[in-house]
Amino acid sequence: MDSLQDRISILLDWAASHHATLHPSAEVYDDAETGLSFRVKPSSASSISPYEPIVSLPTNLSLSYANALQPTPAFPREFLSKTKPHVIGRLFLIKELLRGEESFWYPYIQALPQPEDVDDWALPPFWPEEEAELLEGTNVEIGLDKIRNDLKREFRDAKALLLASQKDAEDDFSELLTKELYNWAYCIFSSRSFRASLVMSEAQQQSLPEDVSVDDFSVLLPLFDIGNHDMTVDVKWELAAAEGAKDRNSGASCQLKVGREHRPGQQIFNNYSPKTNAELLLGYGFMLPVTDELHNDYIHVRKRTAPSAPLPANPQSGSSVPEEYLISLRPITDPSSLLAVSKQSLLINPPALGLLGAFKHVQHDMVWDILMTLLQHSSIPLIKLIPLNSNTFPSEEEAVRQRQERFFSGHVNDECQEYLEQTVAIIQHKVLQELERLNETDMEVVGDDVELLSPNQRLALEYRERCRRVLENTLATMGEDEMMQYDD
Repeated sequence: MDSLQDRISILLDWAASHHATLHPSAEVYDDAETGLSFRVKPSSASSISPYEPIVSLPTNLSLSYANALQPTPAFPREFLSKTKPHVIGRLFLIKELLRGEESFWYPYIQALPQPEDVDDWALPPFWPEEEAELLEGTNVEIGLDKIRNDLKREFRDAKALLLASQKDAEDDFSELLTKELYNWAYCIFSSRSFRASLVMSEAQQQSLPEDVSVDDFSVLLPLFDIGNHDMTVDVKWELAAAEGAKDRNSGASCQLKVGREHRPGQQIFNNYSPKTNAELLLGYGFMLPVTDELHNDYIHVRKRTAPSAPLPANPQSGSSVPEEYLISLRPITDPSSLLAVSKQSLLINPPALGLLGAFKHVQHDMVWDILMTLLQHSSIPLIKLIPLNSNTFPSEEEAVRQRQERFFSGHVNDECQEYLEQTVAIIQHKVLQELERLNETDMEVVGDDVELLSPNQRLALEYRERCRRVLENTLATMGEDEMMQYDD
């Protein structure tokens, strides 16, 4: 295999030959911390202004499930009709990998981490046992198991169906398909793909089968996917008319525009949408550092009524998960808790009454939902449980806000006190439960053993410590509540 720089040069030449463009002041380079990245050339005489297109990629250079359908189906029609689009997309990537230089996407695929270089692409679900075991008892453990089991089932079913529906004796794809290759394709899509509805042209979307939704699968964008993640930067993925090409790549282009000025030598980041460090660890294999301006450490708490499911595996899907809540390293209302604010619909920050310590680190939707659940078994309606001043006549919306303000600040009457204490107890129990799970699975590393740890083991231990800080900070703040009082 050629050097990394040679592989990137091949990708850049191929992309340019098919009308993709990179801003003339931008370049691809290998950063010591973030790997392949975009930056403004250090020798550039000028900066790149906000929202200037960094990359413009014809959408027909993308690789996804849609490419497995046309112009000639890549798999038997029976297989296509019985297999989920996201699985077909992964299998199509594998098929193009196996075609080698005959593949239209070879210049892109050869620039990806290769299947044999497992350490370069393996996400936590595929770490060796001695590395993955360090994530036991953490917030991602259920997600790890769910991903592994889902992929085993998908691979087994796809292999069997391919063998049953394969009619061309010369097509040996089903024999070449291995579990390791399927895991590789999963990791490539998980860590690099984009939400189809945001980056596919209208013509591409309209060409899909009627029973397939545009977001039933994700899309790989060669070159475009080099941009690394910065949750604080505003980005636009805009579809625009491509410059007058007449071949297969004519039509729309997807442009990356970043709302920040970049000076010579500065890295240019993309934004994969708000994702916690738990989600980024599962889907990308990295975490964002804690700074004064931003922290990204949260514990995910699933609703009791929600089905068991992993954290989102695709960090660029753009989708949220309403079946869960967040517990935050810092108070939810802290300016650095950027993601928490984006995830919740209810944000209580009463300037006069303040917040109980018990609720400062917990997503406020979770607190209110717990109370509403408790009230399902009560004969007392909310308007009587938390009465308002009889001299005021607020709107229904304002009345709810005032009741929430009273409850979150602990200014309730004796009748509501019981429900307030139950709500606090439920939250405290969950936090203690998570901390106990973490303590029970702790593995102490001392002395010279630290030097023997692999990068993945160091990452796992760092994640464990981050989870612990979230839980301990939450408990410490809960302990600040000296009294809960009633104000009429």
